[in-house]
Amino acid sequence: MLAEADVPETEFGRGRFICDSEELQGVRFKYCYRDPDSANNNDIVYFFHGLNGSEKTWHRQFLGTRTIQDWWELRGYRPRIISVSFGPQWLLVNNKRYPLLPAFTRVIMPFVEKKVGGLKGGQRHIIGQSMGGFNAAEISLKNPGMFSKVALLCPALATISPFASDREIDAYIRRTGALRCQVEKMQRISQSVFVDKKDWDNHDPLRLISRYPKGKKPRFYVSIGRNDGYGFQEGSAAFIKGAQAFSFLFSWVPVPGPHCNFKRIGTANFIMGD
Repeated sequence: MLAEADVPETEFGRGRFICDSEELQGVRFKYCYRDPDSANNNDIVYFFHGLNGSEKTWHRQFLGTRTIQDWWELRGYRPRIISVSFGPQWLLVNNKRYPLLPAFTRVIMPFVEKKVGGLKGGQRHIIGQSMGGFNAAEISLKNPGMFSKVALLCPALATISPFASDREIDAYIRRTGALRCQVEKMQRISQSVFVDKKDWDNHDPLRLISRYPKGKKPRFYVSIGRNDGYGFQEGSAAFIKGAQAFSFLFSWVPVPGPHCNFKRIGTANFIMGD
């Protein structure tokens, strides 16, 4: 499911970011990465932006991710940051319409990580905001052991499918207090990505968490406004319930406010290490 991250963006100069575009195996994308010479540890932190954002959102978002990075600077934590974008609207799925996920993990990740010198024994983390929260959940649940920590900020997680009936949608709106116009937008965009209900079921993070294989599990941090206009607070709570049921480590941090509110300093501390 998709959602907006309606947070003002402005330029700021904490650390030098290098931005470029590339096309690999027919997939065109844009990316930014922090100059590795300005980093002081071997961690790599990926950032996935929300709907209508870009590869530059991380270092432009004055009230959101800038706060995270400023806190890291204050505490002396300067990881190598990578932000990738395939446009204002995209999902990391693997179906006949958009076989993007395997291209990302097999081709694009090695390409951009080479730019920052490789993992070099560090940890790989990911922060996903809104639509990017869906993408972060998707890639971490479908690629066991790839990420150590996954921060889902106002994540686009819903308890209804893109193919829900009118009755199911009405019930969802009553339960969550979501705005009908935003739910309709969520459904419309999602239907353009997923082929049918079976395809959705194969990608639904609320199902994927129960199918995670044995072995090393990522730790999740989920923070969302209690009055999310898309109703994503219900899906986020369901995700955490699944995480608990299947023995994932997690932090659940609902906060007052609408979409896309989340705990900034809590997110920074989670990735950095409390």
